[in-house]
Amino acid sequence: MNLCIIKLMILQEIEYEGFRNLQDTRLEFSERFNLIVGANGSGKTNLLEAIFFSAYAGSFRTNDDRNLVKFNELSLRVQAKSNKTTASIFYNGEKRLILGGNQKRRIGDFIGWLLVTVFYPDDIWMIRGAPARRRNYIDWLISKLNSPYLSSLNEYRNILRQRNQLLGMGKETLNYELLDAFNEQLVSYGNEIYRERKKIIPILQQKISEIGEVLGLKNLLVNYQDSTLGMALDKKLLKEKEKDDFRYGQTTVGPHRDDILINLDGHPVKNFGSEGEARLSAVALKIAEARILREVVNEEPILLLDEVLSEVDEKRKKSLLEFLKGQIFYATIKPEDCPKELVDKIFLLEGGRVEVS
Repeated sequence: MNLCIIKLMILQEIEYEGFRNLQDTRLEFSERFNLIVGANGSGKTNLLEAIFFSAYAGSFRTNDDRNLVKFNELSLRVQAKSNKTTASIFYNGEKRLILGGNQKRRIGDFIGWLLVTVFYPDDIWMIRGAPARRRNYIDWLISKLNSPYLSSLNEYRNILRQRNQLLGMGKETLNYELLDAFNEQLVSYGNEIYRERKKIIPILQQKISEIGEVLGLKNLLVNYQDSTLGMALDKKLLKEKEKDDFRYGQTTVGPHRDDILINLDGHPVKNFGSEGEARLSAVALKIAEARILREVVNEEPILLLDEVLSEVDEKRKKSLLEFLKGQIFYATIKPEDCPKELVDKIFLLEGGRVEVS
């Protein structure tokens, strides 16, 4: 019998300069449970963001890297060391990425050196928000597992944008040959996206069920809702939808209109779940992401958890934390959020300054 040994991915230390409100420093971490404590605005989420940035050369809070640079500074630097290698990012309007001592020209050659999953309070909008939030979640997960998927997704979005621009010109001046060419490409890339999304749903459901048991959400279900109502996305369907497309000035069918439904006890959590159920459902999705990545790459992702358990009772809180594997960074206002026996190292933040206890 072949047993798959899951390796631990450990962030041993991080050093940062000019990042958000954080005072320049170097920190060493526990390989298991790191508790980050501070009032709102103290910089605890910024510290999680610096860790995420070191892994993906991007933020989970902003798409503009200029927002990461400390006020009155012109640049930032983040350097991180794992149990396998080191990486550094320098940004002064342009990014310079170094991994294992070698400069990386493409971000795709850099990301993935450190596998990180983050839960941020805004993630509740994966449940409460528009379908785009849930599509982004599923696309982000698939792209971590299948790097060519991101390229197909970007191609689809580019073709979709051009097709919508063409539709906006109206029927009178429309270039139908160009529309037909866009339709052909849209069908090709769209069906590829649809297949990959459908493929991940049963895998996601299996993990969601396991985590739901721990969180007390025993009947948490994930379903894929496609805008084609079960029909294949093909040129014939696009032709049938042309009238609606011209009316609205946009493409009304395709994976960009699909949704991922999250149901609890047969009802959509988005509409009928309590605030606590919605938050726990979002937590379940993020932990499921980490568990799926773990099995695919045979490494335990690092978990960044920001105020995850603020509305969870003590029993479920302890059950969840004991269920989680690998290295954890947990940020909270209240240190009592986490059972003392689980905490290995505490980082106290005030005004961007970190004290270790």
